[in-house]
Amino acid sequence: MKRAFTFAELLVAAGIVVVIAGGVIIAMTRGASNVHRGSFHAVAANQAAWIVSLMRNDIARSDIDRIILVPESGKTWKGTTDFKVQTHGGVVVDYTVEELPTGKVFVRSESGGRKQRFAAEYLADFSLEYDAGSMLVSMLFKDPAAQAIDFEWTARIYPPAQAGPDRFWKSLKEIEASATP
Repeated sequence: MKRAFTFAELLVAAGIVVVIAGGVIIAMTRGASNVHRGSFHAVAANQAAWIVSLMRNDIARSDIDRIILVPESGKTWKGTTDFKVQTHGGVVVDYTVEELPTGKVFVRSESGGRKQRFAAEYLADFSLEYDAGSMLVSMLFKDPAAQAIDFEWTARIYPPAQAGPDRFWKSLKEIEASATP
């Protein structure tokens, strides 16, 4: 009567345990890597959306005459020269791209002293090209851990235009001014 495992049975059992444990470890590490990549892309997309959304809102609350944009070269603004938007409420919003030890950061400053920083850990490149009456915003995000592929975001911002009844009707002052010779 046999009471113990043979050496061959022990080797087979150990092999099965090693294969199962190895598969579990590989699955868990790949899962963690995928989570990191997904997290990076989610944060980068969120930051890019916030930057473009705030710029669109500021520009929409302004007039084309109240936007100051000084490109660094040709029609491209990279964040080191003036880009200011004055809203109808009198608030002046200034945009810059600052260089930090960890990389670049997009900064939005209001004349009231409020300062917001975006994409401080991930922003590698930012440019705004003013062409054909619109602004093409391009951003490049890089993962500092170098585990995820680079993330590019482009968006187009159109300058403010008259909307709604402003396009069709004149104010009473304009009507009175045009009626009197």
